[in-house]
Amino acid sequence: MQRLRRRNEKIHLSFKRPSVPLLSLMSNEVRQQWQARRGLPCSYTKCTVMVRRVWLLKQVIKMKPKICFVNPPVLLKRPVSEIIRKLTKKGFKTSLLIPKILFKRRHTSLHHCKQVEKSRIYTYSIINPPFVSAEQPLPITPMFCINTWKAIKNNNIIHMWVPYYLTSFFILLTKRVFFPEKKLILTMDTVPGYSFSMGRFWNTMFKIYNKLFGWLLFGTPSIITLYGESMLPFALRAGVPKQKIRVIPTGIDFKKYDNKSKLQSKASISKELNLKPSTRIILFVGLLIPRKGVDKLIRIANNLRRRDVVFLLVSDGPNRKEYENQVKKLRLEKKVLFLGWRTDMHKLYQASDIFLLPSQGEGLPGVVMEAMSYGVPCVASNIPCIPDLLENGITGFLCKRTNVNDFTAKIGKLLRNKNLRERIAKQGIRKIKGFEWSKVLSKYEKLYV
Repeated sequence: MQRLRRRNEKIHLSFKRPSVPLLSLMSNEVRQQWQARRGLPCSYTKCTVMVRRVWLLKQVIKMKPKICFVNPPVLLKRPVSEIIRKLTKKGFKTSLLIPKILFKRRHTSLHHCKQVEKSRIYTYSIINPPFVSAEQPLPITPMFCINTWKAIKNNNIIHMWVPYYLTSFFILLTKRVFFPEKKLILTMDTVPGYSFSMGRFWNTMFKIYNKLFGWLLFGTPSIITLYGESMLPFALRAGVPKQKIRVIPTGIDFKKYDNKSKLQSKASISKELNLKPSTRIILFVGLLIPRKGVDKLIRIANNLRRRDVVFLLVSDGPNRKEYENQVKKLRLEKKVLFLGWRTDMHKLYQASDIFLLPSQGEGLPGVVMEAMSYGVPCVASNIPCIPDLLENGITGFLCKRTNVNDFTAKIGKLLRNKNLRERIAKQGIRKIKGFEWSKVLSKYEKLYV
C-alpha cells in the first residue's frame, strides 16, 4: 500500500486534477503540496477528504453481496429476523421471501417481526391443506413463482431455512435448473424422523423422501448449517454430505434487566390476569401443536393443581381448541391460561418464575435462550440441541421427553426452593452469554464471503 501511495504521489504532482480513487491514496502532506501549486483554498482539502470517504464507503458497500433469506413457514423465525437486522446495520442488502395466508396480510404479531422492515420483502399467498395436521404451506397464486424468480435473480446468495416444505423443494429446483451459479446456503434446525419422532408413518415417509430427493435437498446447497453438534449424527444418517456441514448456533441479544423492572413486570402481569402476588408463574412459548408437548404440559398442570401456580401459554396454533377442551374437561381454566401471541414478551419473561418446554423435537430453541437471558430457570425435554444450553441441575433441568412425572418433580423442586431458582438463573445467564450475537454473527458472515 505504501509503495502504491508513493508511486501515485509522484504522478499526482503532475496531474491537473487527480481522480477520486487516486486522490484517496495521497498522503496529507503531498495533497497540501499539490494544492499549493494549484493555488487552491483550504476548503478544497475538506471537500476532497469528504469525497474520498464517500467513495471508499461506496466501494465497501459494492463488495458486500446481496442476500435473500427464505422463511418457508408463515411465522417468521427469530434467527432469520435477527440476522437480517444485524446484517442490514452493517451495510448488507438483504431481502426476505416469506408466505402469507390467503386474503390476509403477512403475519407480524410476533415480537421480532419488526426487525425486517428495512429489508425488501417478497410475499406469496398460501393455504394449509386441511388433511395435513402439521403446517405445510401450499402456494396457490402465480406470485410464488414470480417472487421466487425475482428473489433468486436479484440476489447473489440465497439462505434458506428447512428443506421439508413443498415451497422449499420448488426453490431448490429453480435454483439448480435456472441459477446454478448462485450460492445457496441451507440451515436445518431439526432432522424430522431422525432427531425426533413424528410417528411411525411420517418417520418412514421422511426417510423415503430423503432417499428419493437427497440429490436435490442436500446436493443443491453449497453449505448446510446445523445448530448444534448433537444434530450432526442425525444429519449424516439423513444423507447430508459431511463436507458441506457447518455447525453454527443461533444467537441471542443479551437482555439487561434489574430487580426493579422484574417486580414491575410481575405486578403488571398479575394485575392484568387477576393473579395473586404470591402465585408462581410457569411460562410456555411456542406453537400449539403436538410436537411442542402441550398435552404433557396440561397433565403437568393437573399434577400441580393444588399448588399456587399458573401456566401461561403464549402461543397459538391449529390445535388450540383441542387443548382448550382438554383444560375444560380437567377443570383447569384458572390454572392454564391461553394468551395467544404477545408483543410484550419482555414483561412475560421478567414476570415468570419458571420456563417450561416439554417438546418432542427442537432445534436450538430461541425461547429457551430468551428465558435464560432474562434469568428464568428452565425445565425442558432432554432432546438434541437443548443439552447444548441446559446442563442438568446446573444451568437448568432436563427431563425425559415422555415422562410427565419427571417434569412434575423437577418443577416442584424449583417451586419449593427459591435459592435453587436464583442459582440456576445466574448460571444460565453465564451460559447464554456465550451465544450472544456479537460472538456468533461473524460465523454467518464468513458463509456469505
